[in-house]
Amino acid sequence: MPVPHRRFGHPRFHVLSCALSLAALTTPQLVLAAPDQSIRVQADALLAQERPAEALLVVERRLAVAPDDDDAFRLRVLALAELGASRLAVDAMHQRPQLFADHERERIEGDAVARAIGWGRVEPESPDARLDESRAALVELERLQRDAPRRTNWEANRLRVDALSALNHLQRHEQVVAGYQALLDAGIEVPAYILGTVGDSLVALRRPEDAIPVLETVIAHAPGDVNARILLGYAFIETERFDRALPLFETLAASQEAWPRHAGANAGYENWDRYSADLNHALAHSYANDNARAEAMLQSQVAIGPNNAGLQAAYGAVQSRRLRPEAALERFEMARTLAPQDRDALAGRVGALTALDRIDEARDAIETLQLARPEDPRLDRVERDLDRHRGVQATLSANRGRSRPRDGGGTSISPFGSRDGGWALDVRSPLLADRWRVGVFAHDDWADFIDGRVRHRAAGVGTWYRHDRLGAWATLGSASGASRGATWTLGADWRFDDAWRAGVEIARNARDTSLQARRLGIDADSVTVSAAYAPSETFALEGRLARLRYDDGNTRDQLGLDATQRLLTRPHLMVDGLASLYTSRGSRGDTVGYFNPERDASANLGLRFDHITWRRYETAFQQRLQVMAGPYWQRERGTQWVPSLGYRHLWRRDGHELEYGVAWSRPVYDGLREQRLAFDVELRWGGAR
Repeated sequence: MPVPHRRFGHPRFHVLSCALSLAALTTPQLVLAAPDQSIRVQADALLAQERPAEALLVVERRLAVAPDDDDAFRLRVLALAELGASRLAVDAMHQRPQLFADHERERIEGDAVARAIGWGRVEPESPDARLDESRAALVELERLQRDAPRRTNWEANRLRVDALSALNHLQRHEQVVAGYQALLDAGIEVPAYILGTVGDSLVALRRPEDAIPVLETVIAHAPGDVNARILLGYAFIETERFDRALPLFETLAASQEAWPRHAGANAGYENWDRYSADLNHALAHSYANDNARAEAMLQSQVAIGPNNAGLQAAYGAVQSRRLRPEAALERFEMARTLAPQDRDALAGRVGALTALDRIDEARDAIETLQLARPEDPRLDRVERDLDRHRGVQATLSANRGRSRPRDGGGTSISPFGSRDGGWALDVRSPLLADRWRVGVFAHDDWADFIDGRVRHRAAGVGTWYRHDRLGAWATLGSASGASRGATWTLGADWRFDDAWRAGVEIARNARDTSLQARRLGIDADSVTVSAAYAPSETFALEGRLARLRYDDGNTRDQLGLDATQRLLTRPHLMVDGLASLYTSRGSRGDTVGYFNPERDASANLGLRFDHITWRRYETAFQQRLQVMAGPYWQRERGTQWVPSLGYRHLWRRDGHELEYGVAWSRPVYDGLREQRLAFDVELRWGGAR
């Protein structure tokens, strides 16, 4: 909702003149001179009738001719307080404090503090002064508590309650919750109007379980409080109760007319509560993984209000979740143009620039956020995410497998051998000059064949470059075991836009050379060209064309296509349809002593089920089940169906991931079916992939 600016000075300086003008227009008869006693009686009566503007006009007339009239002066202060000109009332009251009882003085001073806290939430003319008034109000409140303790319990408690509002605006949420708990511990009934503020601080502190009962109490007292309902919806989301959050947002949006009309009015008025309800309803679907629906909902709003900075920033956030960082950055920049201090746009830019590998700009963006919103509780998380991306990255993986003929007897002819396994380690340095990494790698692969175990080891160093659209890498190492000598890779990739990416890699003594060939002393070099099209998180198409050139003169060409399409999205369950095509050919056929079909091809269809079993912000446990099946054809060996089944666990915590799983399949080699069971585990540290 747009917040008014103080473009014409503080409103309290206009209260007196406006009130006098209003009273003069509405009650001209009171401008006439009257006896002193009559004036005071009139003013008292007008205040009792809740007509403070008219009362103020009466006493101003009296004070103009008798400035020492204490009764008129006292009534003037009370009228100013009733009009909401609390600061003017306090300043005047301090000129003649003896005219006021303790409860009147404390009420007027409390009103002034409360007004200052309220005005502190209005967007200032200068961004640098955004929190100045809230800080000043809190200082004044604490001064009253320290130097002039309230003699009225109600006023003393009121200051403690109002302090919670100022502290919340200053993002000092721990103090808000501590102050609220202190009130409860003292047996003080906390008024319902401040509970929404307490709930907001509890949500900001990531204590949604505690926020829910507080916010439910607010709604019980004020069913029409839209902000409290929105906060309650987010508290449900953060406790993974989407079954309660989504209906709440839907009901809230449906309950708000876009253009309500007062009785007798010719036209309706803008209902910003409807805007807030619609915006947060869309974002709730995004948090429930249904980014496609969230995008569609926000598109219609953006078409109506393209100049709304908050709306553009929200649309950018959804674009980020749809894996479109360029589109997201464009929206964040639009929001910044409209509102340079918009905190969602400032924070979102950091993530979008990081995803685009424009790390130098991301660092500048986070400095801008630090200067503009140093109190924002998200700042620490944004800084940690960027630091993690810039820091050390490492991947450690291991695998074991077993293959055997279908009937369990005889000798396996699998290219993996009867048993196989290995491990790999890749460690890369923190970013150097925001673009470079250097590191080391090592791997050990082995397989048991009928004539013994074959092992291939390699270790070396590498350098990796990535900035904006371009990525490039080179590694150099030495191999030992079944094959010896140098091993190296040289590769690059290019991101055309949010959807398209392509790359190429050349490898000497390629790691994916068949261990069956290595057991014969045959190595292979490879050239691989890859391309990927992923317009969103719900669809991806990847292609890979590779040529392996073996030392024995054999060349093997491979072409693979993999497609993924989201079929079902629920808050904790995603179902994807899978499809893959593969074909290859070998120049020397199957006469080389290792599995090398002259021609073969396969086609598979399947389903993948991802279930988020448990999640607490950045920490989550996910289960994955994948089922695929399809025909495999080999020249002169016929066609047979090959099923496969995989089950995996994925643990995430603060950007680090642990993934492990088991896979079962019944592949066919040279017309003979085998049964394969494999297990693998991988630890990714620092966002490594």
